[in-house]
Formats: sequence, C-alpha cells, structure tokens
Amino acid sequence: MPGTGGHVLPLSSHGNAHHYRSCNLCEAICGVEISVQDDQRLEIRGDKDDPFSRGYICPKAVALQDIHFDTDRLRHPVRRTVSGWQRISWDQAFDEVAQNLKRINATYGRNSIATYLGNPTVHNYGALLF
Repeated sequence: MPGTGGHVLPLSSHGNAHHYRSCNLCEAICGVEISVQDDQRLEIRGDKDDPFSRGYICPKAVALQDIHFDTDRLRHPVRRTVSGWQRISWDQAFDEVAQNLKRINATYGRNSIATYLGNPTVHNYGALLF
C-alpha cells in the first residue's frame, strides 16, 4: 500500500510481491516501489503515486537492495566480548544501553550524553531506532 510513512515492514518472499515504502537515506524521503522476484531479486523503482517524489528516485534509493542483501549487515543485537561478538536479545540490548547511559550520567554528569540529529535521521524518527 502506498504511503507507509517509512515504517519498517518485512518484505514478503512469496512469489512476485510488491511493497511500497519510503527511502530513508536522505531528507527527501522518496516513495519507492519494491518488487520481490521469485529468485529473491529486488527491483526498486520510484512510486509514481507518491505525492512528493512522484516516481523520482536517486541512485541511493536503488542501492537499498545493496544494504538489504549485505552479508555484513547486522540483523540482531550483538555485544562485544573478549572472544568476539555475542548475539543477545533485544530486551537485553536495551537494558544494557539503559544501564550504561545511567552509569555515564551518574559518573560524568548530564552534559556527558548527547544526541546527534542529522541526515537522514532528523527527517525520520523511525530511523533513529536503527
């Protein structure tokens, strides 16, 4: 369905499916139509019904498939240990982040923690969660 507002939704892997999303790689947030082929190949085109981009996309949007299929892409939270990276649950990851932020704040004060808002996350609050 067009106009998903950049929500992260899984791409179907059954048959030739079409998905409508928003590219979050820059502030334009162009509408994209993603076709998943039987062989898992993606075809990424501009969504002609998107009210802002009207079917136009730049090369970054086409490259979304490179991110999607990148073998080094993280698909779950990990923690660095002395023996390497260890997979952890989302609940554990958020708990550890919260504990460390509290520790840093208690040790170094409230000016020790900051948030960076810039391209492209400043234009897409959902992207801040990545």
